[in-house]
Order: sequence, then C-alpha cells, then structure tokens
Amino acid sequence: MNINTSNAFACIAAAAALITSPASAQHFDITITRSNGALATSIDTTGGLVPNRVFSADFGALGVPDVTDEPGFLAPAGTFEPGTRAGFNSLAGLRRFNGKSLEPVGDERIEASFLILSSVIGTEPSPGFDLAVQSDGGWHRHLNFTLFSAGAKLPPSGIYVVEFELYATDGVTKPSAPFWIVFNDERSEAEHDAAIAWVEANLAAGATPCPSDLDGSGEVGAPDIAALLSAWATPAGDVNGDGDTNAGDIAALLSAWGPCP
Repeated sequence: MNINTSNAFACIAAAAALITSPASAQHFDITITRSNGALATSIDTTGGLVPNRVFSADFGALGVPDVTDEPGFLAPAGTFEPGTRAGFNSLAGLRRFNGKSLEPVGDERIEASFLILSSVIGTEPSPGFDLAVQSDGGWHRHLNFTLFSAGAKLPPSGIYVVEFELYATDGVTKPSAPFWIVFNDERSEAEHDAAIAWVEANLAAGATPCPSDLDGSGEVGAPDIAALLSAWATPAGDVNGDGDTNAGDIAALLSAWGPCP
C-alpha cells in the first residue's frame, strides 16, 4: 500500500468530529452537486454532504394513500448553467422487494409528475422529463410520485424500487451515476430498511467502479475519510459491501488510497 500511514490516520483523527448517525429511512432532499463534469447525488447530514445513491420514500407522506412528494431534489446555486433544464430518466423497470431480492412487478406502476408533466414507470426503462433551473443555477423541485395499478387492484402493501439518473440539458454536464429510490407502501420500517440495505449491497455497490471514492473526485483521499466517518454505522459509507460503515471500511479505503483505476 503506497501511503503515508501516519498522515492517513492523522486525517482520520481530524475528521472524527464529523461522525453522525442519520437514520436510513428518514425524509430528506436528494442534494445534487457537480463533480468532475458529472452530476452527483448526496445526503446533507450535520457533518456535511455525504455521497449517497440509495434513498427512501414512504407513500402516504402527504396524508394521501399511495402518494408522496419525498424525497425532493435540491441543487445549490451555481450547480447548473442558468437557462438550462434539469431532469431525470428511469433506467430500469419498476421492481418489488420480496424480502430476499427484487422481482418484476405485475400491474403496479409509479407515475412521477410535476404540474402537467408526467412519466409512468412500468416494467421497462422509461424517459422522464426536465424542468427549468433557477436564475442562479440552483434547482429545487418536489415531484409527486403516485403508485397505481394498470389492471387489477393494487396489492395491499409492498416495497418498490426505481433506478434513476439525473441529467442537464447544457450539452456538457454528464448524467449522474444511477441512483435508487426505495418506496414503502404500508410495510414495516424494518422491512423498508432491509430493502434499502439490499439495494445498497447488491445494486449500488456493484455499480461503483471505485467504491472508496465516496466524494466522486476520482481519487481516494482525506475527503473520503471524512465522508466515511460522517456516515458511520449507516449504509451510506459502506466501502466493502457488508451493508454497514465500520472499521472494515476504513481498512478498505486506506488500501485503495490514491487515484481510482
């Protein structure tokens, strides 16, 4: 391992104050930033932004069954070029968590909508839509997500997973890496958390070519240690794929120190 170990552990000590333990199934905006010319998704914790690609949602959050407007999307000023638009696509068909893995849905569909614009996510990948960014280059939008049935009645409950990407229309910014929203419809919080952990371990981890690069900078360094410690005891800083952020992830991160492959 080509690393100055004493300097690395000094970084750990300096970042230790950033440790926080956000619940995996809380509501929040998906924070959007731009890194190395591409969009990136994060969560905003008390210790700062922590890169993340699996997010939770609960149908009924608006007081209406099978509807939610969480999570929202929040990009700070300057993220986008003024005058452009930001949007999303669904990269895979809607899937349902069966307690062990994901399976295709039957008649279930999720509609993502904003005013008169809408996109129905069914059994296949589907294009989304884009919305104008603010004059300062920021972007804050809450879509309405509605679960419905294309045929018979909906199952009484379920946990559904959608894979998304974000894009900008400026012709320069690259789309985000895939990210997932795990929607809970009348199932227990423990089951919801289990589905989130499964997606983290089986989809998000496998889609990350350099899992130790938590800040998306293209190399593993001190900011990644800070991000890892900020996500301690949650799946958000999981480097070694065990579904948690702990000492094993520090070891894996240190062994990958330097530029990503």
